[in-house]
Amino acid sequence: MKGLLAVVVLMAWGALAMAGQERIDISKANPRYWEYGGHLVLLLGGSDEDNLFNNPALMRRNLETLAKCGGNYIRGTLSCRDEGNVWPFLKVGEKYDLNKPNPEFWRRLRDCLEEAKKRDIIVQIEVWATFDFYRDNWKRNPFNPAMNINYSTANTKLKETWDYHPAQKPQPFFHSPPGLNDDRLVLRYQEAFVRKLLDTALPFPNVLYCLDNETRAPCGWAHYWAKFIADEARRRATTVHITEMWDPWNLTDPQHGNTYRYPKLFDFTDVSQNNWNSGQTHYDRLLWYRRNLLKVGGPRPMNNVKIYGAERPGKPCRPELNTDRFWRCVFAGCASARFHRPPTGIGLSEAAQRTIRAARTFASAFDIFSTEPRNDLLAERGRDEAYCLARPGAVYAVYFPKGGGVRLKVKGSE
Repeated sequence: MKGLLAVVVLMAWGALAMAGQERIDISKANPRYWEYGGHLVLLLGGSDEDNLFNNPALMRRNLETLAKCGGNYIRGTLSCRDEGNVWPFLKVGEKYDLNKPNPEFWRRLRDCLEEAKKRDIIVQIEVWATFDFYRDNWKRNPFNPAMNINYSTANTKLKETWDYHPAQKPQPFFHSPPGLNDDRLVLRYQEAFVRKLLDTALPFPNVLYCLDNETRAPCGWAHYWAKFIADEARRRATTVHITEMWDPWNLTDPQHGNTYRYPKLFDFTDVSQNNWNSGQTHYDRLLWYRRNLLKVGGPRPMNNVKIYGAERPGKPCRPELNTDRFWRCVFAGCASARFHRPPTGIGLSEAAQRTIRAARTFASAFDIFSTEPRNDLLAERGRDEAYCLARPGAVYAVYFPKGGGVRLKVKGSE
């Protein structure tokens, strides 16, 4: 049997809840997880698009379906490149005016956050939709100097064309802060966009903030915006939780250190790119990262806002691979797991709904928040054969990706 999950409960326990703020917050009882509405929560999700807000009809269908299967987590990339999407600025003639917000864009975002809030669904916003700023997408992006009336290539460091893939070479848009290109005119409009985002999103208690998607921008870019957003939130008498999503698939890559080594800037982490890995390597790197968080600033939530189902970019999705990576994230003690959109993930398909429902049932019946990854309790285990979460002497759960058999070392009976 594939995906076999065994749960052994040796002692009675009660549902773990705690008093706290209504806003999404890092749990004080276990800072590796989130709390919302005063309760510890495991974030589980999937959706058929990353920018649901910009597709209102799909947004409502996906949120309703997600809530019905026990999901509570979506990705909110502020992307505008798909058919039917709107950009955040209005046009004056043939060009955009960056001083004129597009009311429809911000209404769509507000509606999405409100609909998600009604269903206790957390939205992890990605402020800068990386792929909107490269190749053909850049040619129609309002921030392109060829597409707006506010600046040009003559008074900024920007270029009208940028044909590189983001992983090859970050474009000048992502070098605007002081200490990099110090492109003050561009930065002024970037800051105005982020302030408008916070005007819209900060009133909602169900929002987390990730700066970029699969970025290889310089760390100065990420650090600038993390501080900027935190300062703006403080001015508005609230707090936010911020992370960055780096591009390298290997979590031991030094670029990931630009997040976990700065706990005052990034109080949670997103390890989504690790989900291009499979099997034991996938799990081992999650645990490596988990141990490093302990060394620098202490435990923090490890989020997975996208879990892939393809072996490599451009290859077809394998649903069984997608669900295996999903469960392995849960058993590595991650705070969230969300299926990536098609065609690289299974989105909110029937298979995704079944898995989310099963994971929610598991998390409701098993005291996951008091356990730790404990593969050391599994004897006669082959590589990638089984994974264990346990609080020795109390509760144990074992996940078998492809079936198998191990010997569980139960405390007092070894």
